[in-house]
Amino acid sequence: MLGRNGPKWVVTVLAGGAAIGVCFAALIPGVVTLAKAQHYTSTVNLNLRELSQTSVVYDANGSVLGYLGLEKRDLIKSIDEVPKVLQQAVVATEDQTFWRNDGFDVAGTVRAAIKNATSGKIEQGGSTISQQLVKKRLLSSKQTVNRKVKELILAVRLNQRYSKREILTQYLNTVYFGPAASCCQGAYGVKAAVSRFFLVADPPPYYRTERLDEVTLGQAALLAGIIRSPAAYDPFAHPDAAKERRSFVLGRMLKQGYITEQQRLAAEAEPLPTINDASVYRPRDVWTEEVQRRLLNDPRLGKTPDEREKKLLRGGLRVYTTKDPALQAKADNAVYGRGGVYQLNPRPGFTAALVAIDPNSGAVKAMAVPPYEQLQYNIATAWPGRQAGSTWKTITEGAAFDSDKEFSPNDFVDGSTPCSFGKLGQTQNAEAGGGGSIRAVTEESVNCAFARIQLAVGFDKVIDTAYKMGIDPARKGTQFELKPYLTLTLGAIESSPLEMATVAATIADSGVHHDPYFVQRVTDATGRVIFDEATTNSGTQAISESAANCEMDVLRGVITHGTGGNARLAGGHIAFGKTGTTDARANAWFIGGTPHQLVAAVWHGAISGNVPGAGFGGNVAARLWARFMNSALAGEPNVDYPP
Repeated sequence: MLGRNGPKWVVTVLAGGAAIGVCFAALIPGVVTLAKAQHYTSTVNLNLRELSQTSVVYDANGSVLGYLGLEKRDLIKSIDEVPKVLQQAVVATEDQTFWRNDGFDVAGTVRAAIKNATSGKIEQGGSTISQQLVKKRLLSSKQTVNRKVKELILAVRLNQRYSKREILTQYLNTVYFGPAASCCQGAYGVKAAVSRFFLVADPPPYYRTERLDEVTLGQAALLAGIIRSPAAYDPFAHPDAAKERRSFVLGRMLKQGYITEQQRLAAEAEPLPTINDASVYRPRDVWTEEVQRRLLNDPRLGKTPDEREKKLLRGGLRVYTTKDPALQAKADNAVYGRGGVYQLNPRPGFTAALVAIDPNSGAVKAMAVPPYEQLQYNIATAWPGRQAGSTWKTITEGAAFDSDKEFSPNDFVDGSTPCSFGKLGQTQNAEAGGGGSIRAVTEESVNCAFARIQLAVGFDKVIDTAYKMGIDPARKGTQFELKPYLTLTLGAIESSPLEMATVAATIADSGVHHDPYFVQRVTDATGRVIFDEATTNSGTQAISESAANCEMDVLRGVITHGTGGNARLAGGHIAFGKTGTTDARANAWFIGGTPHQLVAAVWHGAISGNVPGAGFGGNVAARLWARFMNSALAGEPNVDYPP
């Protein structure tokens, strides 16, 4: 009983075993009276639970790269964003008296109960849109009489507090559209549903997700029908059931005067969607994965991991990355070819990675890496990386030219081999060169000469310079921190392609180091800027301008006279660079670029680890680098070297 004078509850069990409250008609006076009673106000909480919003990741041109979130949802701010035909389809199917009822429709409840009982299956629902919203945002889906009573009362109160337009907006943001499989985050709300189900050729053979304002009548009917059961009416899993359900919705729209018979027939003829892009609901490429990893560790999003996760995965952020789609395509084509298959090394199991950076800002413009299923991690950015070989000599040389000992490119260095240094150990030359000027031993990549340069400069200076030029300072205090080993200058300590590209970028920007970044700007769901790298990443002078410019000049000779001949560029572009080869030729590298324009680092090796067969850095790695740079710089001006 609702009260001493309230009506009694009777629950009628109909045929087919479905328990339906046909006697809800008897409840209306009591429910309305209780819902409108002043003393009941304090016991009712009508604050709708905040909806989780999906964060959207964009490339530098504003095209969507992917979505990050626990639920795929993109909120509509107003019902005016939803096409009338979609509003009508939902109302006709879920609550035909929506615009005039008080929150529940007793006639509709009885009608649905009788229809379901006579058909032997659930064909119609008795809950209004207001009741469904209460169940999803205020209560639970638990089927009890007490919860149903509370649902009815709150539905009435909801209609007193909010306008019908507001209720429909909240409802269309809340409802679930599948998929039913547990592999992916589902699509919540009509905006996410449209992007899940409908793709548009733009241009063929490429596709983009359809916009909400492009929804057709047939698509609107399909979406409205899915609400009742996303699993049963999924057009990808159950096309026949989805088509039958769409016909049911169109029939209701016709009966209620929303459409004509001619429109119904045309909508019936529309094909069902066939391209299932469910992967769109989770990071589906290396860029989106990298962005998620970095933002979850970025204190600018929040002080604690929980704060950052909530903001990124529930807060509806807009994340604008530095990915240049044109350069990315050129990087992919250079490394993997148009077929997407790595072909430069005929030996099975070998692959490559490339990272390209704008040296003037630190923005990562392109990143070509092996498919995720091959490595399960991003070899371009993840620690510890691979041994960088002689590309590390660029750091030793930068430290030398920047030291107070006034090294000159013309200084003679002993390169005799083998070379022994007492307790520090010994090494030997891999190339044919011997002693000579710093310029000469750089061009020929003479190991013993650089071991002596390193000792003359000092380990502390070399290590400090390495962190300043681009080796990630976060390595300090970990098992991957730099140690004063003789083989440090020979690249025996692992480095990532991102780190080595950053070293090259520091040289290319006349010694100014910019932290590499993948995210240019982040805004919240309201458009407020959370951070923008354009205003925060001004760079620091890692080595002096004269030292960097001098090093660029020396490294030009690696390409024109030394080990990097395969990296020569076309079109008059003069570049600097450095080859790198590790023991047993297990890892091959080339890093370099053009002044204040573009740099790239290429690693070439085996997927499984340090397996002999990558060859010299001046071979495959240098050719990959030149292939990308020639494509990237085609039509770009030739940049003069600083004096």
